[in-house]
Amino acid sequence: MQAKRTRKLIARSQLESGMEKIKLREFRPRYHKNLLRMYSDFRPEDTAFGIPPSRRVPRRRWIENLEHTGLNVIALAGRRIVGHASIIDAPEEDFCEFIFFVHPAFRGRGIGTSLAGEICRRALCLGKSRIWIVIEGKNEEAVKAMYRIGFRISGVYGGDYEMELDLEPVSAILSM
Repeated sequence: MQAKRTRKLIARSQLESGMEKIKLREFRPRYHKNLLRMYSDFRPEDTAFGIPPSRRVPRRRWIENLEHTGLNVIALAGRRIVGHASIIDAPEEDFCEFIFFVHPAFRGRGIGTSLAGEICRRALCLGKSRIWIVIEGKNEEAVKAMYRIGFRISGVYGGDYEMELDLEPVSAILSM
């Protein structure tokens, strides 16, 4: 993955979420404990497909794996991580996989949408033309958010949705 080259291309951004300012930042190793803390607040109903893992050691390994295989963005409210998104490159393919989580107490504030926008920029920097995500059908808010961004359902597996976003129209918007 072209992480070193891509890091320099990523914008730092900020959004207002009620009275709090939420900052989007590149994930750095110094945030590791803070990210573990965010995920330790998740209850089983806040997870999807077993991620984030509910037990501490598997959760730590999962985060470490994302640190090494994905490009990661975090959302900060002050010094507290309240959101995390990652893209995992599919080498020699035109797409990458997208995952994101927002702390349960911070949902419904546009944080997931902002993280998705940043992920789109990152995928474009990698030369990708599509982003792929699987969402549990019961997570209606996430499905609605993905639709607002431009994702469309490309497959249904039981109650779960495979969704894709074509980045070509997005690249025209981001280059304005």
